[in-house]
Amino acid sequence: MYITVAAPGGVQEAIFVFAHLVVEELQGVCTCAKLSTEVAQFSAMSHKNPLLQLWGEVESESSGDSATDDDLDHVSQRSFDSETEQEMTDREVENEGLDSDEEDKYLTSRNGTKWSHLPEQSDVRTSSENVIRFLPGVKPIGQNANTAIQCWKLFVTDDMLQDIVKYTNNEIQLKRSICNNSNTEKHIYHDTSLSELKAFIGLLYIAGLYNCENLKDLWRNDGCGVKIFRTTMTLQRFSFLRNCLRFDDKKTRQERKNADNLAAIRSFFESFVLNCQAIYTPSEYMTIDEQLASFHGRCSFRQYMPNKPSKYGIKIYALVDAKTFYTMNLEIYPGTQPPGLYSCSNKPYDVVSRLVAPISKSNRNVTFDSWFTSYSLMLHLLKEHQLTSTGIIHKNQAEIPEKMLQIHNREMYSTIFGFQKDITLASYMAKKNKVVLILSTLHHDDKIDSESSTRMKPEIVTFYKKTKCGVNVVDELCSEYDVSRNTKRWPMVVFYLILNMSGINSIIVYKENNKCKISQRDFLRELGLELIKDQLQQWKNIMYQPKDCKRILEQTDEQTGETSQEPPNQTARPARCQVCPTKKDRKTKRTCYHCKRYLCMEHAVRMCEDCLRYHN
Repeated sequence: MYITVAAPGGVQEAIFVFAHLVVEELQGVCTCAKLSTEVAQFSAMSHKNPLLQLWGEVESESSGDSATDDDLDHVSQRSFDSETEQEMTDREVENEGLDSDEEDKYLTSRNGTKWSHLPEQSDVRTSSENVIRFLPGVKPIGQNANTAIQCWKLFVTDDMLQDIVKYTNNEIQLKRSICNNSNTEKHIYHDTSLSELKAFIGLLYIAGLYNCENLKDLWRNDGCGVKIFRTTMTLQRFSFLRNCLRFDDKKTRQERKNADNLAAIRSFFESFVLNCQAIYTPSEYMTIDEQLASFHGRCSFRQYMPNKPSKYGIKIYALVDAKTFYTMNLEIYPGTQPPGLYSCSNKPYDVVSRLVAPISKSNRNVTFDSWFTSYSLMLHLLKEHQLTSTGIIHKNQAEIPEKMLQIHNREMYSTIFGFQKDITLASYMAKKNKVVLILSTLHHDDKIDSESSTRMKPEIVTFYKKTKCGVNVVDELCSEYDVSRNTKRWPMVVFYLILNMSGINSIIVYKENNKCKISQRDFLRELGLELIKDQLQQWKNIMYQPKDCKRILEQTDEQTGETSQEPPNQTARPARCQVCPTKKDRKTKRTCYHCKRYLCMEHAVRMCEDCLRYHN
């Protein structure tokens, strides 16, 4: 294509502009040499005209950019690389910003569990898990019990004691069949009764008040003993009953033991636990923990717990009211049960699920220690049982973020919170190089207890300390006036534990029904005296009644509102012996127990209490 330049003046300038536009269109299609020549001529003429000079600069830039195809590809690729690098850089910055924001907003654990730094916005209405559906207190079935023995019989009923009498007499008959001493067989190896069993239990409660390890000291007759023990029964009879006490049928025990390690005490223990659940409604705060009943004899499921005072014994899981210390549920650790009806898991998750059954779906809170606490257990209690929970958690749990475990360069008494929808985790720096980790489904905020002063304890920590000691307090109350005696049979250990706990539960019911305050010592003394009353009444009917026995009966009659039907005894005056001849005129104050005739010592027969009781 050829362009002829021959126009003068302004027409020439217009032609040059038109030519510039045409060149731009043709420059991307062809590279004709003649067109390049014409362009060179336009550049030469640009010195004479400014408009041409401007066009030349534009053409020069276009000419430089369109040198060759290889150059064009190289420049385009570099330009593309530059834009891509800028895009990637921007994305990295955005991602780093998101990661930084997420790190500031969330804490992530080893298994990927995320915890938010900020609690969710609380609702205006009270959470449903904090609304108690059943008010605490004594249920109608136990509200008519006003005396100590009436409250105690709510937990240890006469039917339960009759079973013990039945199985104990079977054991006594077995021992009597192999006894060779006729005197011992008559006075010691005779069958027991319900009143005597109650007296035996009453003496156990009274013995616990003296904290005397040697029972012989309580039966001493040199002035150092306690008369109530000698008045109620002899030491030999008491020791014999203790050795013969049985709680199941010994003939069928081996068959039942093949399916249950607790066959020797199962029936009596379960009856007591069911009575505890039927009598009282606990408060909104409960505690789950372990107890250890001291025992050093032979037992397949005996446990060693170095943090307990007795070290060795039978482990028992307990559900206790954290406010009133009422024992609500118990479970004995049976070891590995044989396959069958009583086979169950001993994992903390399953143990807690069984213990909370009596309070399931009651919107109460359960507090337990680190042996029970786990992330999955707390969510299970909340969703399946409608129970909130609070507990110390081990630092090796996979749901704990690493940041909460750090102790270096961390301020003393500082707290790191982690929040989820239904659960809260708190890491509190309680001491130097010591972090306390608490998990809760009851607390959903980061409030600090104002009463903790400079320690700045979170409310979740303060709440845990207030509600964690329910089972420990029951242990202390049991050990304060412990009824247990040294034994080689583990069922007796459980029996003593039931007596201790029934005494504590009875006090709680007694105070609630009578709206009064009474010390544990006074209540147990009153309970022991009421338990031996029936036995003393029988002694009164068959033999001479000692003054101590008379005084005890009078005290118990006054407490129960009963009055004696017999007139008060008057001081006997000396009279002539009605057996001796009249001429002897022998005066005496002694009378026959049955016919009430005056007798001198020449015609009286001396007989011990046991022989007289057997004779009658």
